[in-house]
Amino acid sequence: MANVSAYLSKALLDWVLGGATPVQPTSRLAALSLGTPTSVSGSEVGSASGYARQTALFGAAASPAGSASNTAGMTFGPFSSSNAIQGLFLADTVSIFSGNMLWYGTLLTARTVLPGDTLTVAAGNLLITLA
Repeated sequence: MANVSAYLSKALLDWVLGGATPVQPTSRLAALSLGTPTSVSGSEVGSASGYARQTALFGAAASPAGSASNTAGMTFGPFSSSNAIQGLFLADTVSIFSGNMLWYGTLLTARTVLPGDTLTVAAGNLLITLA
């Protein structure tokens, strides 16, 4: 994921250029998107489907590659209804439909989950990059 949300774009610019001092998020949660996420909309899966955001843990960024990957796997579900998953985004709070989106992107392959299914992102498979 190299896409930076509108919220994070401002926070990064403020921090680097000294315009303000944004607070570091206390948590980072992976969230699933029904549609293609954008810089201002995650199109998040609803909680009635058995879905919940998952804690995303990252190691130190690789240099000079400018990337960081998740250090632990994340499993969503089991789902109680069908959902067509198009993307994933990181947010700064556990509550669905709230908080600030940080990074976003589409899945390499869209997934349709059925009742009883889970969707897993293995350790090392979520890569955040700065380009």
